[in-house]
Amino acid sequence: MKVYKVSRIAFMIIVLLIMKVVPSWGQSVFLEKRPDDGSIHALGNGKMCIYEKGPGIVMAYTGQFSSPSFLTLEWVKDSLAKSSQVRKTGTAIWTHILFKGDAETSKLLDFVDSESPCFVRKVQTKSQITFRLDLQQYVQLIDNSSRLTSNQKANGILMVVPSGTIFYQSYVYPRILYSQLVATGNARIETVPGSSAINIICAPGESSIFIIGGLEYDEVMTNTKQVLSGSVESLLDRTNRYWEDFTKGRKDFASILPASTPERARLLKTIDDVAVLLKTQQSIQGAEIAGYPYPLGYVRDQYGVSRGLLALGMYKEAKSVLNFYWKIWEKYGFIHNAQAIGIDGVFHIHENDQVESPGYLITQAFDLLKATKDTAFMHQISPMLDWAFLVQQKYLVKNMLPFNGDETYVAGGLLPRSTLNDGSAESTLLFIESGQKYMNWLKIRHSQNANYIAKSQALIETVKAHFMENFWQDGVLWTNNPARAALAELPQFRHGVCESAGPNCLMNKYGGIVWTERNENNRYVCAACISRDILPKAEPTKYNLLSVALAPFYMEFSTIPYDMLKKPVADILNNFKTTGAMTSKQATYSPKSEIFIVGYDYGFLLSALTKLNDPDALLLYNKTLSVVDNEGAWAEYYLNDQPKGTRCRPWESAINLEALLDWAMTQKQK
Repeated sequence: MKVYKVSRIAFMIIVLLIMKVVPSWGQSVFLEKRPDDGSIHALGNGKMCIYEKGPGIVMAYTGQFSSPSFLTLEWVKDSLAKSSQVRKTGTAIWTHILFKGDAETSKLLDFVDSESPCFVRKVQTKSQITFRLDLQQYVQLIDNSSRLTSNQKANGILMVVPSGTIFYQSYVYPRILYSQLVATGNARIETVPGSSAINIICAPGESSIFIIGGLEYDEVMTNTKQVLSGSVESLLDRTNRYWEDFTKGRKDFASILPASTPERARLLKTIDDVAVLLKTQQSIQGAEIAGYPYPLGYVRDQYGVSRGLLALGMYKEAKSVLNFYWKIWEKYGFIHNAQAIGIDGVFHIHENDQVESPGYLITQAFDLLKATKDTAFMHQISPMLDWAFLVQQKYLVKNMLPFNGDETYVAGGLLPRSTLNDGSAESTLLFIESGQKYMNWLKIRHSQNANYIAKSQALIETVKAHFMENFWQDGVLWTNNPARAALAELPQFRHGVCESAGPNCLMNKYGGIVWTERNENNRYVCAACISRDILPKAEPTKYNLLSVALAPFYMEFSTIPYDMLKKPVADILNNFKTTGAMTSKQATYSPKSEIFIVGYDYGFLLSALTKLNDPDALLLYNKTLSVVDNEGAWAEYYLNDQPKGTRCRPWESAINLEALLDWAMTQKQK
C-alpha cells in the first residue's frame, strides 16, 4: 500500500478542494485541524441527538430525547491512526479526516438530517476501514436488507429495544424502541459472532451509513423509505438550508462587536460553537437536554440555557423552553426538579423540589418578557406562575427556604447533603426576587385580586427584611443557616439521595434516587440502610462558599447591594490572581493544590466583575475563554482548570458565553 505524506499546506488544499466538491459548504468552513482533546460535540435536529467524540459516537438518542441510548460507534484503528475534525460555521455538519501517520486515508461527512431523525455519515476512503457498532445486550437485531428499497444496494439491520428499558437511573422507556441501521455503496454490515456488536466495513471508494429513528415502528420504516429514496447530497442540501436559516436568525455579533474587542476572533468562533451546541441539544418539545448522560429537562439548567439563548437573540428557542414547562404544568399541575422529554408522567423528584426550581421558572418568564415583550404568552402561563409562587410558601421557616436536593454545590460534593433542610441563601433570594417581579406584573395587569397581591407583597417584604440577619454576618454571605432545620418540622419520608449509601443501599443497587426515611438522628437513609448502623447526627455547621456571593450579580438581584458583596468577590479574585485558578470554596491555595470548581464559576465571577466595573474583569474574560475546549464548550466541573464530568454542557456554556458577551458589550460602550 502506498503511503502519501501530507503537509499542513497540503491538508489546507484538500479542504479547499472539498469545498469545491460540495459548494454548499461556502467559504465559512474553519480550516484549522482540531486534534482530539476529549471534546464532545452534538448533532441534532430536535428529533434525534447524537454525541460524538472525534469520529466515534459516544451516545445516541434516536427516538425521544428521554429514551435509551443503546449504541456506541467506534472507528477501529491501529496505533498509527489519528483523526482531526472540522465543523462548518453556523451548522452542526462535521467533517472528520482520518490519517495513518501523516497520510490522509479517509474523509467522513457527518450530520443529522434537518427533517427526519436520521444520522448520516458519508464515507470516502482510499483503503478499507471498519466501524464497530457496540450495542447493549438487550437489543434484538433483525436483518431486513431485503425489505429496503434504494437507488443502490443497501444492507440493513433493524435494532429493537424492548419496552421497559431503563433510559436514566431507574426510569424506564414505556414502549418498544425501533431504530434502523443502513449501509449503502461500498459498505457492508457484519454481525460479530458471540457478541452484541456489528462491524460496518467500508471498502475503498464511497459509502454511506444511516442510523434512522422515530417514535414507533411505522414511523421508522417510513423515515427509512424517504431517506433512501433520495441521496445524501439532497439531505445535505436541505440540512445546510436549515442551518443557514437558523444562523441568520441569531444576533450578528460579527457586526456588533468592534474590532478592538480582545480575542475577538476566538469569541466569535465560541459564539457560533455555543449557538450550535444549544440548538442541537434542544428537543422539538422545547426542552434542552442537560448533557449526554442526563436525558431530562432540568429546571435550573434550562434557566441558564434560556439566558444564553436570549443573549444570542434566539428568542423562539428561549420561548420553547418555557413552553415545555407550561405544557407539563397544564397537564399535571406541578413541575419537579426534572421532567422526561417526550414521555408523559416521568419526573425526576429530588428533595425539596418545590423550592428553588419554581423561583427559576418565574424569573425565566420575566427574562423572556423583557426580551420579547410577549405579554400574550405571559397571560397564558400565569396560572403556572401563580403555582410557582404559592408552592414555595409552605417551606418558609424563620423566613428561610431550604435547598433543592439537586443544588449544584450539594450534587458536586462542595456542601454535605445533611444541610438540605438548612436555610439556603440562594433559594431564599430566588423567592424574594422572583416573587417581587411577579407582584409587579400583577399590579401592572390591574389584577382584581387586590387582597392576594397585598398579602403576597407583605410576605415578600417580611422575608426580605429578615434576609440579612439570617444569612449575613461579619461581612460574609453565608451559604446556609442551620437555624431553619432546628425549627422546621422535618418530613418522615422524602424522595432523594440516601445519606448512608451502605453496601446494600437501594440507591446503589437500583441506580437512582429512592425514597428515604428520617432516622432518629434526622438523617435520611433508604429502607435497606435504616436498619443498619445508625448514621450519626450531623453537627450544625455554617458554610461560606464564595460562589454564592456571585449569584446575585448573575441573577441581577437587588436584595443585597452590590457594594456589600465586593469583599467576597475580591477574595475569589485574589485567589485567582495568586494561584492562577478559580475556586468555589473560601480558602487560600498554593499553585500546586487541587482546585475543584463548578463549570460556571468562570462566568459568575466575570459577571460580578463586569457589574462592579472592575478593571480585572479582563483577566477573567481571558481566563473564561482559555478553558473552552476545542469544540467551543465548557464542562460541568473543572479540576485545576481541566474539564471533569460532563462535556458539551448547555448550562455552563450558556452562562459563560453570556458573561463574555456582557463584558464585551460594556467595553463597546466605553
